[in-house]
Amino acid sequence: MRLNAYTLPLIISLLLHALVLGLVFQKWESTHKPRKVEIPQHVQAQIVDFNPRAEEEARQAEEQRIIDLRRRQEEQARREAEQRRQQEAERQRQAQERERQQEAERERQREREREQQRERERQRQEEAARQERERQEQIQQRLDEALAREEEFLMETQTQGAVQSYVSLIAQRIEQNWSRPPSARVGMQVVLMIQLVPTGQVVDVSVVESSGNAAFDRSAEQAVTRVGRFTEVQDMPPDLFERHFRQLRLVFIPRDLRL
Repeated sequence: MRLNAYTLPLIISLLLHALVLGLVFQKWESTHKPRKVEIPQHVQAQIVDFNPRAEEEARQAEEQRIIDLRRRQEEQARREAEQRRQQEAERQRQAQERERQQEAERERQREREREQQRERERQRQEEAARQERERQEQIQQRLDEALAREEEFLMETQTQGAVQSYVSLIAQRIEQNWSRPPSARVGMQVVLMIQLVPTGQVVDVSVVESSGNAAFDRSAEQAVTRVGRFTEVQDMPPDLFERHFRQLRLVFIPRDLRL
């Protein structure tokens, strides 16, 4: 039968306790009885069974317990190290994730700035194009105005030429119907206002600037009345008639008074 590793120490402990109790008991009896010295006749001893194998097993068990304890400590240390490693890895992962998010946000911010820059550039180009269009429009407008003025000048020149041509014909007709008064002198002239209708019919004639000679003024008015109708104006454009011949201001200077 294999003994437990603690059997021998237990037996020794029991024997020591029994011995102590015996001594105490003997001391207590000695206080009540007269002390008697007896010569011991024999020594009573008890044989303790000592098993080396049990001692070895106890030693091995203790060593195994120590080994197990160390293993548990090492396992605990390993788990704690693994936990710290995982925590550190998680911190690094979170730090990397934060860095990735921050970098993504910075990239989005850079993209927004690039988009704003592109928008500003687009607006600048549109503004430059608008200004260029306005400049071209202004140039074209000035050119058109210059062309219009030139055309107006040409038309006015042509109109003035036409007006002068018609006025010369009218003056010639008046002079053909004029009778020189005896008091007429070289250098005399009278300004007449002649009112006409599109058919050339004379509606009215009056003196607006006198020559200073009443007879000469009346002779000029009478010459217009004798003509009666200026057929020359019938073929002229209506706008030309309305602008220049509806009320014709005519300076009358007969040719024989110019010398």
